[in-house]
Amino acid sequence: MNESDFLANIARKLGRPQPLTAIPPRSVVGAPDFWSVRELPLPERIERFQQELEKLGGQVTVYNHLSSLKAGLADLLSTLQPRRVGTWGGNALAAFELDDVLAPYDTIGWREGALAAFEQVDVGITGCAYAVADTGTLVMKSDPWRGRSVSVLPTVHVALVQSNQVFTRLGEVLEELAKERACMASSVHFITGPSRSSDIENDQTIGIHGPAAVHVLMLHEA
Repeated sequence: MNESDFLANIARKLGRPQPLTAIPPRSVVGAPDFWSVRELPLPERIERFQQELEKLGGQVTVYNHLSSLKAGLADLLSTLQPRRVGTWGGNALAAFELDDVLAPYDTIGWREGALAAFEQVDVGITGCAYAVADTGTLVMKSDPWRGRSVSVLPTVHVALVQSNQVFTRLGEVLEELAKERACMASSVHFITGPSRSSDIENDQTIGIHGPAAVHVLMLHEA
């Protein structure tokens, strides 16, 4: 018995109309036009990103000057007291000038030391490729200096974000990624809040498959 006869037999026994033999045409494909052109002004994007991520247990702090952001990071690390800090390697975080902030800590950069050392990292510091305001999502692209382990293995993930990296919709980010199809990163990772898992009884546990805490420090200079 072929598939169509099989389904027709089930429909007949249930007293239901015969199933369609052809897929009906669709007049609309993808998001509707009004949604595809929706774009919030930058201040509203920042506010929405903060609201959405904090609903999921993340923390977002916005700074107007690089010096303030560095001071905020120093205070956060002082509170966390990590035994080891892991960061993206090379010049991936050079724009944030973190050398003096990280000097008091045992710090390892991706590809600048033994990879096994990242198993003992308490705080991972990264940038991001994009951020999505509607969902409070960080979008990470891997490359030789931006390993996924920096944001996945540590208990605490600290992401340093420039405000111009914040987009309104996920669709906008997907469009940007589509432009890079010819040289797409080996991994594009979407992070929406701390790691969370639920068992069959829906008991939720934080931090099982990734960081238990996500802190976003955003630089929004005038």
